[in-house]
This record gives sequence, structure tokens and C-alpha cells, in this order.
Amino acid sequence: MKSPNKRQATILVLPALIYLLIFGIYPMLQNFVLTFQSPDINGSIVWGISNYINAFKIYGLTQIFYNTFLYTLAVPFIDILLAIPLATFLKRLNKPYLLPIVLLSSFIPLVTGAVMWVFMLNPTNGFMYYIAKVDLFTSPWSIVLIDIWTSLPLATLIIYSGLKAIPPHIEEAAHMDGLIGMRKLLQVDLPYIKPSLLSATVLMVIFGSFTFDPIYVALSSSSPFAIMDISYLAYNLYETGGIIGQGQAAVLMTIMTVVSTAIAILFVHLSLRESARSRKIRFKFMPNREMPRKVAWFFVIIYLAFILLPFTWLVLESFKTLSEIISIPPVIVPSVVTLAGYFRSITVGQPYFISSLIVSLGTSFLVFFIGAPAAYSISRHRTGGLKFISLILFVYSLPTVIFMIPMIGIIKSAGLLNSWLGLIISYPVFVMPITIWMLYNFYSTFPKHLDEAANMDGMSVYGSFYRVILRLSGDGISVTLLYAFIIAWGALIFPLAFAYTPFNMNFLFPSGAQTITIFIGGTIGHEAFNYGELSAASVISLIPSILLIYFARKRIDKLWRVGGTVG
Repeated sequence: MKSPNKRQATILVLPALIYLLIFGIYPMLQNFVLTFQSPDINGSIVWGISNYINAFKIYGLTQIFYNTFLYTLAVPFIDILLAIPLATFLKRLNKPYLLPIVLLSSFIPLVTGAVMWVFMLNPTNGFMYYIAKVDLFTSPWSIVLIDIWTSLPLATLIIYSGLKAIPPHIEEAAHMDGLIGMRKLLQVDLPYIKPSLLSATVLMVIFGSFTFDPIYVALSSSSPFAIMDISYLAYNLYETGGIIGQGQAAVLMTIMTVVSTAIAILFVHLSLRESARSRKIRFKFMPNREMPRKVAWFFVIIYLAFILLPFTWLVLESFKTLSEIISIPPVIVPSVVTLAGYFRSITVGQPYFISSLIVSLGTSFLVFFIGAPAAYSISRHRTGGLKFISLILFVYSLPTVIFMIPMIGIIKSAGLLNSWLGLIISYPVFVMPITIWMLYNFYSTFPKHLDEAANMDGMSVYGSFYRVILRLSGDGISVTLLYAFIIAWGALIFPLAFAYTPFNMNFLFPSGAQTITIFIGGTIGHEAFNYGELSAASVISLIPSILLIYFARKRIDKLWRVGGTVG
């Protein structure tokens, strides 16, 4: 029989477990069932493998598989290759104001970041195209570029957090051994932060494997098969292919589930296992001296230029007149500053902004109330053990599009399609796993004497968590809420699938739930879209992310100190 403490610890996990089973595991299983269902000539559903046969006959599938393979390998490889030196330079320079700037592109909506690059690279009036005379949107490398711009800061943050968490006695021992610079990095730092490196690598693989938003936006300037991947193809089949398309989409989603399962297994066995530190490898040929600070500054400035150039161009575009926006050659600095785009985007886009704000806040607090107790219970009381945290990481590794078809049935049966509540209860399936994982790491390094003191005072598990631990978890909770809000603010697939009209501006009887990401991403594909309005709306969509990063700037690295890297 379980002790009262064990029972209470289990109850803390139950809401998250029930949610993940209903909105995570059930849709995955339902997808598998759909792969065997297809209509006959009379419209009746028959069982068989025709969806599998027809799915592999889709035109352009070879190129689409190639694109998926390229995104899966190129994005994490380049990310880690660049993130290690960048994180090292940031630690070397030790300037607190640099980290929020470096992280900026990872915290904005993906669809907004894609719009920035489309504006710069499009072959009609993009200034980078005008300079280089190369149309990147005829190649999948355009998506690789956007993905790297978006994901590199997160990889850098994870590795930087690991480097910052190296205990002083390790640093002192390396100094006594005469190890500095590149030799110390290779012999001491990287072996010690191996869990952080593995986490960053696997998260970047997940990011590259199932990119959606950049493809959705970039298709306005590209041929479909040049950049499309399996995830986007599945969505496209669902949207345009009727019942037959849904069956083939389910096949592709099942394939993605298999890939995601492999990624989740890799994550669990490499990132969570407790293992001895890697033995030291001698790199006698590497320089044993500190890199000059000027050299570190040089490389950091190059990276900051890469990050900030799209932001700068977007802001400049938002203040231009239409004639200057479409001018060839491109006008860099507007001769006449106009706010017409901002006035129009605020007027037309107001329902979308309101929906995004309400849904993001609702999702953040729902994730907090369900996820924080679960993360504490798993970390402190080992509830569910490795199996539960494996389930969390497995659901996180699944591309969001996998949940789409079955979840529409759930939302529709509850009468919540095209509503804020429908989006709020569906968003945690892709927000909650990463927040639980972050808080799991946070509570793994939380002082244990606080729990022990609460227990000695006669508090139960409930009392210990809600009356003591939660009140002292300000750093972890605030940054987790930040992440949850930003992920929800930038969501695109679920609003596309579950909402079909904007908010009706009636708070007593609200209807419609299309978000700002639809307003931005959907507008760019329209033949008559207004460049100034779209630029201004994109700039406004950045404001919540920038404000939240600023207020959490001193705490943001603490949650990525992966278990095992903190002494």
C-alpha cells in the first residue's frame, strides 16, 4: 500500500498525465487507425492499406523526403557548430545585456521571423536579392537559413547555461593544471556539459525535422516542392484532399511519429541517464591560451548583425510608403516616414491581437496549474520515474500537425471550434511538455532542505509544494510562464485548423478566434496584401516577446541547466 506522501505525489501528476493521454496519445493512436480507412466509390469507409500505397505515389515525394532529411540534419549540425563558440564568447565577455539580444530571434513568432526573411530575400524587391542576385527560395536552403536564424539562439542558451553552471572547483582545478582557452574548452568544459550538448542537439533535431511556419510563409515566393517537407505536406493533404487526403495525411503523420519516437528514445537515453563524466581527451595540438577579447567581440558582433539585420529591415519597411517598399532598386531608409501601416494594422488586426493575447495568457496559466505540480512531483518524489518523463519528452518530440486531425473531432464534439477556449485547451499539448521538462530541471537543483524542513513541520506533500516550494520558485515559474506565453503567442497550426473567423469584438458573446499569426502568415500569401500593413503588424507582434525577455533577462538561463550539469 502506498504511503500518504506517495499518493499525494501521484495526485499532483494526474492532471498532466490525463491531459497528455487524451490530447497527446489518443490523437497519435487515432492517426494510426485513420491510415487504414479510405472511402470506396459509394463513399462508404472501407479498411485496407490503400492509403499507404497512394501516399507513396504522391507527386514530388522524393524531393519532399530530401527536404525533410536536409532540415533534420543540416539545422542541428550547423546550430551546434555555431552555438559552442558563441556560448563560449558570451561567457568570456560576461556582458549581461548581450544574452537577451542574442536570444531575440528564438522568442518571436516563427511566422514573423519568416516574414522578415521573405521581405529581405524575395526576388521582386528584396534588398539581399538585389545585392546577391540569387533567388534562395528556389532551394530548401532558404528554409535551413530561416530555421538556423530562429533556433541557433536556443542552442546557444542551453550550452551557455551549461558553461555557466560549471562549479568553481572544476574551474580552479583546470587553472591549476594550466588549462586555458581552446584546450580547456575541449578537455574540461565540453566533457562536463555533455548533457547540455546532447539536449541542445536533440532539441535542434526536433526543430529541424518538423518545420512548418517558414514553409507556410515562404511558399508565397517559392514553388511548393522546392521547400515543402513531410509535415507541411501532411497539413496540405488534410486541407485540400478531402477524406482521401486525410487518410494519406495520417500515413505521413504515422511516419513522423516513428521518427519522433526514435528522437524521444535518443533524448531519454542520452540526456537523462546518469553516467560518469567522459574521460579526458588530450588535445596537445590545440592552443593553450585565452582568445583575445577583441577577437571574441568581433565574432559576437558578426552574429548580432546576422540576428538584427532582419529586424532592422522589417522596422524600416513598416515606415515606408508603398512606392518605396516596391521600389527597384530597393530603398533602404524611407525618405518620408509614414505610420499608415501601423494605424491600419491596429485597426484591422485588433481582433487577431486580442485573440492571441487571451489565448496565450489562458494557455500559460493552464500549463502552469497542470505542469508545475507534475514537474515537482517527478523531480522530488520520482513519481512515474523515467517512464513519465519519457512520455513528456515523447509528446514534445511529436510534430504539432500529428495532433490536428483527431483533435478537431475532440474540439468539435465539445462545441469549441472557432473559440478561445478551444484553442486554450488544445495548446498545452505542445506547450506543456517543454515547460514540465524545464521545471523538472529547475526542481532537480532546488535546495532539498526546504522540503525536509516542511516535512519536519508536519506538512504533507501538498502543503510542502503549495505553501513553501511554490512561493520560493519565482525564478523557475516566471521563466516557464514566459516560455509558455511566447510559444502560445507564436502558434500557427492549431489556429489554422481550429479557427476560421476573427474575433467578433463582442466580449459578452465572443465568437471567432483567429490569431495574429494567421493575420500575418495568411496575409502574405494574398495577391493584394499591403506590405506596409504586414510589416507594421509583424513589428507589433514582436512587442510581447521583447518585453518578456527584458523582464526575465536575469533568470532566463537558469532553467536550461540540464540535470547532471550542476554540481
